[in-house]
Amino acid sequence: MSEAKNKVRWCLNKAEKEKSQGGKHRGLIKTMPDKVLARQHLDKAEHNLTVFLANKKMGFYDWTISMAFYVMYHCCLAILAKQGYESRNQECTLALIGHFIEEKQLDEDFKRYLEAFQSNVKKEEEQILPMREKYQYTPVTEIDRQKVEELQTICQDILKDTKGILQD
Repeated sequence: MSEAKNKVRWCLNKAEKEKSQGGKHRGLIKTMPDKVLARQHLDKAEHNLTVFLANKKMGFYDWTISMAFYVMYHCCLAILAKQGYESRNQECTLALIGHFIEEKQLDEDFKRYLEAFQSNVKKEEEQILPMREKYQYTPVTEIDRQKVEELQTICQDILKDTKGILQD
């Protein structure tokens, strides 16, 4: 069994256990496919890209990182909603996206977006999650403009691809 499939199983079990104990789940649950919620997540991703571009224009490159993360993350949540899943855990969200790629429910090209998140694929300074944490939680404000340009391209691409997925 793949690592992604194992993680998805763990996430589903975690949520089931938490719900059975009367709490709010912090995992992954199977729901009915929800095209309206999927579209709302896509709208949020588009909103975050607008904020990304505004911060870039004003020279606040450190804040573009957080917006890039959330553009990508809300695209993932849109795909999950369309497929009938609710996630309240970033690792669970990404594991399910990975599982969808493995099961050919998402195009293999979608792997490049997943790789932008995952620590086992790229160097830490190239991963969006550690970058977001660095620029959000530390006093560091300087970032290479080329990295901001790369993230803008990734965000625009994932939005375009997610729109295509939601139209299916």
